[in-house]
Amino acid sequence: MEEILVHKIEELKSAIKNFEESFEIDTSSFSEIVRDTIDSGRIQKFEFSTELLWKTIKRFLFERDGVESVSPKASVKSFLENGYCSYETYESLLRMIDDRNSLSHIYKSKMAAETVKHFKEYLKVMNDMVRVLEKNHN
Repeated sequence: MEEILVHKIEELKSAIKNFEESFEIDTSSFSEIVRDTIDSGRIQKFEFSTELLWKTIKRFLFERDGVESVSPKASVKSFLENGYCSYETYESLLRMIDDRNSLSHIYKSKMAAETVKHFKEYLKVMNDMVRVLEKNHN
């Protein structure tokens, strides 16, 4: 069972790294359509990383504490309740999940632009969560 969790953590790390690397592209010299396309790619990478994060947390909680959760927010709440993150991190994770859900269901340029402003904060939270998962999975 644990090797599934290790694989999920590695997959999550790879997705986060891919998301993070997308910010190495300086889009200032590109046309609006190219910038929009790059932003769309970043949004997809954010959605994918967020999805992997909550599913990895869900698997971690099940293997580590026997906790079964059925939704992203329930998983994050259990993560907090079991002492793996602070309340501040919990709130950031909830915002991240809400933003991911909003982007996945209704794409509006203004909303997307607002969410993109939070990507650096979300990357930090994602990387912090990977460290917590790696430290506590044994």
